[in-house]
Amino acid sequence: MTRLCECQHSEEKAHRRSVLLSLLLLCVAMLAGSGCRQKMAEQPYYRPYEAADFFEDGRSARPLERGVIHRGQYLETDPLVTGLTREEWGRIYSREGNPKPDLNAPPAIENREATYGAPRFDPPGFDPKKIKIPGQQEPVPHPGPAVYVQSYPFEITATDLKRGQERFTIYCAVCHGPLGNGQGKIWERGYLTPTSFHTEVVGDHEVHVEHPRDVPLGYSRNYGLWGIKIPLRDVPVGYIFEVITKGFAGMPSYSAQIPPADRWRIIAYVRVLQLSQYAPDSAEVKSLVNAGGKP
Repeated sequence: MTRLCECQHSEEKAHRRSVLLSLLLLCVAMLAGSGCRQKMAEQPYYRPYEAADFFEDGRSARPLERGVIHRGQYLETDPLVTGLTREEWGRIYSREGNPKPDLNAPPAIENREATYGAPRFDPPGFDPKKIKIPGQQEPVPHPGPAVYVQSYPFEITATDLKRGQERFTIYCAVCHGPLGNGQGKIWERGYLTPTSFHTEVVGDHEVHVEHPRDVPLGYSRNYGLWGIKIPLRDVPVGYIFEVITKGFAGMPSYSAQIPPADRWRIIAYVRVLQLSQYAPDSAEVKSLVNAGGKP
């Protein structure tokens, strides 16, 4: 009986030791885990725009060294990713630094030397002697260098048009409408009225919307700010690419959602929508139609 009690007592002591050891190991693990979390929560890195005493200029974010490019990066002068002409980039590079503006001086109506990539393209048949700049008494010449490219950086095929239609339906039709008349579902719910791609009403179902006298239906609002009255079907394709890339007015930038090549495919599909409502009356177009689209 005594020997049995001694065995039970030894087993209880061993069990208590095991429990205490387990608790001790658990505490050590918890302390180690809390220590790791503390280090992960307070990592030695700088927050965006945080100052740094280590560098002379006090900035934690370091500028890239001149000439550094990342893998797969396009040159900024490539029309594929900018829509600007090489002549425009040459004009940009020819200017050293940015001028310091005089805040007390009245703003210039048009400063072509300081403003790059702005709509300064003269559409076909445009007479620079008839342009009227706001604030000027008399019409002033507007030679306007060709800022935007007028051709696509790669050949547009039927596959590209199909892809452009898909991307347009996903990203553009919600505002601009499936027909490109600016009456998509977002507009129906009270959002700003997008620009129509057409200068005519596309159907009886289209809701009548009042437009400013100086920017009629289907005309570019951005070009209108520069005193150029031009329908969107006549603007360079590079201009549309820049609007998709950077946004304009109530339209945000889609550079993060749509790759450059797909932006050009969307533009090509927009041109198809425009041709469906306003095809030029020419013998060449008629011959293509009669031939089933084959040259």
